[in-house]
Amino acid sequence: MAALLKSLVGASEKSARIAQLCRQEEALFQLLIEEKTGADKNKKFVQDFKTLADVLIQEVIKHDFPELHGHICGEESNKFENKTLVVQVCATQRDTASLLFRILDQNQPAAELLAAAIHQEVVLQDPALDTVALAIPPERLAIWIDPIDSTNQYIRGQASVAPIGGICPSGLRSALVLIGAYDRGSGDPVLGVINEPFFREDPLTHRYLPLAPGPAPGLGGSAGAPAAGPCWGTPHGSGH
Repeated sequence: MAALLKSLVGASEKSARIAQLCRQEEALFQLLIEEKTGADKNKKFVQDFKTLADVLIQEVIKHDFPELHGHICGEESNKFENKTLVVQVCATQRDTASLLFRILDQNQPAAELLAAAIHQEVVLQDPALDTVALAIPPERLAIWIDPIDSTNQYIRGQASVAPIGGICPSGLRSALVLIGAYDRGSGDPVLGVINEPFFREDPLTHRYLPLAPGPAPGLGGSAGAPAAGPCWGTPHGSGH
């Protein structure tokens, strides 16, 4: 179970990077906010570019967990109607970039940025992840993904919204990556990861920085765990 949780946390970090890129890289953000009119108004990839970020995150997790094939659920179809292309993570970064190049209407910089994020190696240094021990074998689990929760805030929210009680009620920082694992038989939640891609901004570069992961308070973690991250936990606190 520790291996599964570490993989989910790693996948959440890739997902956060994709979400960050779609907001802070000019080549991607212009697609995110652009609205086509006339003959182009029904092009799904431009009209709702947030969908691509969602789908990429879902496909990253499917690619990283082949043993859970058929048991990873999300809200978005991975078929883009503009060119009848199916979004997927390819065997190599180059092949993934080539596919995204076609989906993104030959936007090479955007395709290469996203492909690099998808194929990055994530190194985790949280020793608490190795202590998780649950009795449920991974083959009994399924995964539910909400790739970018709080869509409107992700697209239009400002980073300057002040937190209340440590929680941002709105704004860009309220956009989260949510990944949960549950028992296929009972439907009971088993463990989950919450990643806050926009928690910390570098004041010089204005780019968003990762934080060290840690157990979430109230979910098997300690009161001193970091409030962002990603945070992770189990419903009953097993292994913490």
